[in-house]
Amino acid sequence: MADDQQQTTAPGGYYSGRNPIPTVSKFMERLDRDKKSRDQEIDDQTRSAKKSHQKPANGNAMPHNQAPRPKKQETVTDPVTGNQVVIENAKKSQLGLVENPVLSVPNANLGKDTPVKTEASQSNPEYKEKQDITAPPDPVVDGSTSDVPIRGEKTNVLFHPTPSVSYEPTFARLEKQAGAVCVAILIAVVALGKTFGGSFKGLIPLAMCVSSGVWLWMKEVVRSGREVEWESEKERGQTATANLLPESVEWLNTLLGVVWGLINPDMFQGVADTLEDVMQASVPGVIENVRVAEINQGTNPIRILSLRALPDSHMGDMKKAIHEENKKRLDPQEAAADEEGGDFYNLEVSFAYHAAPTGKRASDKARNMHMQLVFYLGIKGLFGVPLPIFVELQGLVGTVRLRLNMTPEPPFLKNLTFTLMGVPHVQAGCIPMLEKGVNILNLPLISNFVNYAIGAAASMYVAPKSMMIDLRAILQGDDIQKDVQALGVLWIRIHRAVGLSKQDKRGSKHGGSDPYITLAFSKYGKPMYCTRVITDDLNPIWEETAALLVTPELVKADENLSVELWDSDRHSADDIVGKIELSMQKMIQHPGKMYPQVSKLSGLDAGSDMPGELHWEIGYFGKPHFRPALRTDGKDTTLAPELRDRPDLQDDKGVANTAQDDAVQHTPPDPLWPSGICSVIVHQIVSLELENIKGSVGNRKGREYEPAKGYGENREETGGNLPTSYCTILFNDEMVYRTRAKAVSSSPIFNAGTERFVRDWRSALITVTVRDSRNREHDPVLGVVPLKLSDVLDTSSQVTRWYPLDGGIGFGRIRISLLFRSVETRLPPNLLGWDVGTFEFTSDRIIATNYTRNAKIKMRTGGSIGSIPSKLCHPLEEGDGQYWDVAAQDEQGKSVRLPVKYRYRSPVVFELHGAGKRKADAYAVVWLHHLIDNEDTPINIPIWTTKHPKRLTQNYITEANGNNEVGLEDLKEVGRLQFHARFKAGMDQSHEAFISDNTSRETYETWEACFAEGVRTHRVDKEMPELVQQLHEKSLTEGRDLLKSVPMEEQKKWLAKDGSDWSGAFGEDPKAYMDWKGVKRREPGAEPPFRDPYHPEDRPGEEDEDEDEGSDSGSSVDLGIKDADNSPEDIQNEHSAAGEGRESMSTADTELTNTTSQSSTGRSGNAANKRSEARKHRGLMQWKPARNVKFAKDESKLGLRKLKSKITGGLDGRQPGVETETGS
Repeated sequence: MADDQQQTTAPGGYYSGRNPIPTVSKFMERLDRDKKSRDQEIDDQTRSAKKSHQKPANGNAMPHNQAPRPKKQETVTDPVTGNQVVIENAKKSQLGLVENPVLSVPNANLGKDTPVKTEASQSNPEYKEKQDITAPPDPVVDGSTSDVPIRGEKTNVLFHPTPSVSYEPTFARLEKQAGAVCVAILIAVVALGKTFGGSFKGLIPLAMCVSSGVWLWMKEVVRSGREVEWESEKERGQTATANLLPESVEWLNTLLGVVWGLINPDMFQGVADTLEDVMQASVPGVIENVRVAEINQGTNPIRILSLRALPDSHMGDMKKAIHEENKKRLDPQEAAADEEGGDFYNLEVSFAYHAAPTGKRASDKARNMHMQLVFYLGIKGLFGVPLPIFVELQGLVGTVRLRLNMTPEPPFLKNLTFTLMGVPHVQAGCIPMLEKGVNILNLPLISNFVNYAIGAAASMYVAPKSMMIDLRAILQGDDIQKDVQALGVLWIRIHRAVGLSKQDKRGSKHGGSDPYITLAFSKYGKPMYCTRVITDDLNPIWEETAALLVTPELVKADENLSVELWDSDRHSADDIVGKIELSMQKMIQHPGKMYPQVSKLSGLDAGSDMPGELHWEIGYFGKPHFRPALRTDGKDTTLAPELRDRPDLQDDKGVANTAQDDAVQHTPPDPLWPSGICSVIVHQIVSLELENIKGSVGNRKGREYEPAKGYGENREETGGNLPTSYCTILFNDEMVYRTRAKAVSSSPIFNAGTERFVRDWRSALITVTVRDSRNREHDPVLGVVPLKLSDVLDTSSQVTRWYPLDGGIGFGRIRISLLFRSVETRLPPNLLGWDVGTFEFTSDRIIATNYTRNAKIKMRTGGSIGSIPSKLCHPLEEGDGQYWDVAAQDEQGKSVRLPVKYRYRSPVVFELHGAGKRKADAYAVVWLHHLIDNEDTPINIPIWTTKHPKRLTQNYITEANGNNEVGLEDLKEVGRLQFHARFKAGMDQSHEAFISDNTSRETYETWEACFAEGVRTHRVDKEMPELVQQLHEKSLTEGRDLLKSVPMEEQKKWLAKDGSDWSGAFGEDPKAYMDWKGVKRREPGAEPPFRDPYHPEDRPGEEDEDEDEGSDSGSSVDLGIKDADNSPEDIQNEHSAAGEGRESMSTADTELTNTTSQSSTGRSGNAANKRSEARKHRGLMQWKPARNVKFAKDESKLGLRKLKSKITGGLDGRQPGVETETGS
């Protein structure tokens, strides 16, 4: 599946986890996707071609000795012209053609005796025959040709005379005589007319008309003669083309010699970057990094030996084959447009290169084509030894045929097809950069290996095989993305599982399994989402949600969504409990609705089943059209009004090829659809350098008036003092992506990024961090760029800008592209928040009514803990409970704030401990997904007692579904816990306790850098750009005519501004809305449940009171679900009509309350300053040994933690890791 996910990345595409950096073989394969299939059809043909040339002596013509046909020559079909052609592999002996190129010239043109020659008096068929048998390549008639040096004076003559008579002398004589005749006619007419009594007034005009007519007639004769002569020359040229006559190309070599040294080596920077990435993906693990330090063409140019046009008369069959292939892979309109217009131009080029003699100096080595590579050998993070290599092209000879597809539209080139006329001979030198380095490619074993590798690589492109490259896409390259790759999202709600199989021998009465669920694509296999693990329970209740992006590659590969239930084991591999599969192709045919499902689990083997069933919901939501009412001018509103209209200050938005591209450039995100897909691409960094952390050093005597430090732009592009940089991308304080490292460069190019689902663009925050990869110390922050979508996307849905790096130990500017596309789903306000944040109390007291024990409160949520001692517990004045003085604890500097990492799968558990008791007496649970970000919420939850506290605190248990739950029959409410609290979105200082690995450490350091520089606050608020708000309100009041055709309910949603409709919220089992046959009877959120919403039982005898034959069922829609009840055969045979499923939830107004409270930092300002100094390598951390000691200390802690986890075991599930484009 990994290969299936590879996609053709056009210019403007970027590397990501779905589009990883290719190896060398995959890179070449991507250039022409259809090459493999074409090669399979012609892999029985071989390739060879040879032309034998004898070196002439002293630059004089000498008789051509015809060589016998080598055994390695073969006849194949040329993919360029469609003709049969003889090919041969190039050999080392042919490198002599570079210094002493020769050309076979007919002896008739050299004034020598010849048995066969072409003459102008010959008819065209005879002329063509004589020309063919005296033209190279061999065989030719003996004694008819001679080899002439290319630089000889004989080489610029026309090798074959035109088979026609030259009319130029006749034309000149005719014009001269016609002039005399016209003068004579003029005089004769006037004289004779006057003799017979005529008048001069009539005779002179008459004489002029007659003479002019004669002159014009003569001119027409001359013009016609020249046309005949030109057609004769055209015929000669066509005959020469048909006979494949070579032509002298010294004019081109002379031009190439002048232009070659003028080419700026910086033009190869993009090639070096691509080569660097491809080599990095292909090298063995002992090489931790590769850098292409230089690519230079030198001053010694490549030579063109011959250049000739090829006929196109035999391409009929090939064009037909292309047409048939286009019909298979393209839609009819695209195929027609692909073949419409344009012609083909065929060309054959023979080329050669030979290195000029070099000395020991670097300037001597730079004469020839070369590149400098640096391989960093070692172990990542510990040590790396740079090994510089100088690679020089010493010899090259070969022949290539080109087929250019010309089009009438710029850039006038569409496709380029090329094929090699035999394997080219390549001779390279690979010298370590030592004082007395030797060419290691001269060693016999290495030389044979290199030659074999070159031959194997080149054989893939030798006739009859070929490669096609889309030149139009390359020449029109636009690196600004106009749309996300995803088609939409799958929104999935996982409610609960019932009756799972017991996997462990140990366990309680209703336990024996530690289940969790992963969401993955069946062929790809990698988990895309993982729920929490609920220990020792066969009836787990998760109540979690997930959004998965649906890309075209998944649909085209006919992927299935695989919902897999696992049993987590501490010391062995996790066991599969059951799975369910759903067809992606069928699911996207029913967009815009949620479909509740109750699916029986199937086993790993086809046709097998497993005990238990899963209660869940799924819906597909696509991308809506842009609203014209929100259209803007697309200009940057951060500029002053006086500067806003200047073209040189506008953002680079790329080329708008479609109406949708134009809408993306001029329409901001829609407030009606706050959820969507966000794409982030890091293009490149310029002027990247490290700050001088050691300050000005040395004796200032004699330098009193010199600057203390260097300043200005970086003057080095590569060098040992430059950073080895990489970037990380954080979505809402969660690290989701890490780029590859670019070794020792001030201008690294990444072109890498990712796409993620964003719950609400109004509060979403993207942070790009640039770090320096180092050995034996933590990677320091070079700079951070926080981007809040509501600030950046105020006039368009896409922006590409340069941003300065700030908050680290480096300088530079980074180019980043942001793109947001909404999806047609409206989530309730509590589901539009962040996953990372802090739970904090906003009331002065926590009150427990009907609970009279003096107790200590312990709180925990997802790894963080807090407590309120019993000394702060006091009886209520009314005497019916207790209260805990939270304000008093805040005054002591011990405020209770619980950092949260996974908010949408975590509760806050309150444990009430009596005096001197380790075990809790009672419990209370509040689930964080019920809270709205940054909003003060009154909490009133029951206090429970039970003998199974784990089952209570791990499962989603509320007042509504807590009664009669299996395993919680003794659950009893003993009081109520009341307080005010809120979930503060975003990271703060309390999250330092979550640092458990390098990923969490780097995430916290990024927030700390942003906060220290003042670009982040303690919380993230939901904001709407003022311009978007004005356009949105205007569209709702002035655009009522657009709503006349929609139902009244829909009009109310639109006119309410917020479109609030969050039907089908959490807490109710989808089985409650179905009858015992599994047919949906009620609409979730709009109608009361059909059965007990928390404990629906299978009772075949129940009455279907409101059965309606015309009612639709969401379950009757064929979504391609494959579980124990639906085998693939059953699904194939079921074609029920689509019915009504659960409507998608709508958006509510999520504006924050005006009340704000200041969060306690939990540390002194002095401690924060010390951490900032350490992060910026100031103070003690400016010395490398101190950084090495801290690195060793931190890595030792992490190593011990990992060792402890392996020994004791853990129940972590299968969480997806940080995405990267290297595929690792």
